[in-house]
Amino acid sequence: MALWQAILCGIFYYLNAGPWVIGIGFYTFGRPLVLGFFVGLVLGDPITGTIVGATIQMIYLGLMSTGGSYPADSALAGIVGTAAAITTGLSAQEAVAIAVPIGLIGTIFYQLRMVSAVPCTHLADKYAAEGKTNKVWLANVGITQVILAAIYVIPCTLVCYFGINAVQGIVDALAGSRALAVLSAIGGMLPAIGIAMNMKAIFKGDARYFFFIGFLLVVYFNLDLIGIGCLAALMAILYMQLKSDKEVSEV
Repeated sequence: MALWQAILCGIFYYLNAGPWVIGIGFYTFGRPLVLGFFVGLVLGDPITGTIVGATIQMIYLGLMSTGGSYPADSALAGIVGTAAAITTGLSAQEAVAIAVPIGLIGTIFYQLRMVSAVPCTHLADKYAAEGKTNKVWLANVGITQVILAAIYVIPCTLVCYFGINAVQGIVDALAGSRALAVLSAIGGMLPAIGIAMNMKAIFKGDARYFFFIGFLLVVYFNLDLIGIGCLAALMAILYMQLKSDKEVSEV
């Protein structure tokens, strides 16, 4: 991987945490599926990037950050896992096995981000108390984004530039052995955990019935994802309208 490609990967990682992607980078751009496409685009293989990103995304389907907890960094896992798959020739399942521990390491950067925001908050309070409202943005946006960029861009760039080469060396050393087969088997099982976590969240109330409807549409009617997505949106709108009418009638 060239240095400029590694730097772009670091910038992608920063954009996932920053406010610049329509203000919702974490919820859209920060998904492994989306990041996989962009990393693949930078590395010249967006199709493989999307496939690997989608595979990694399956692990984090049920990932939730509540109460300040951050169990795993899916964005860093998606970037590094996709980069490793494209540059070293790993399969999507093997890349998943590499991405999981990287995602756990990424929580350290999240904690550093939270800690670094504390002095900036006090600085904003100081400017506000002094009546320097025109400088509050400097503490809330200017300084914080510079620090955030340093925390996210530099480590991700270094991991992608040096770490992928290390992964390549490991892959070459394990070529022909059963280790890669084991790695692939582990990676193939990990998405099932993500699906199970997602199903645990879905199987509450009436939502469980929609899961089985979607399953039947895929298995027995062979609908593609676009068709199922459009049908699901219409069913969701109809369901909300009927539920609202029922609540009104009960009142």
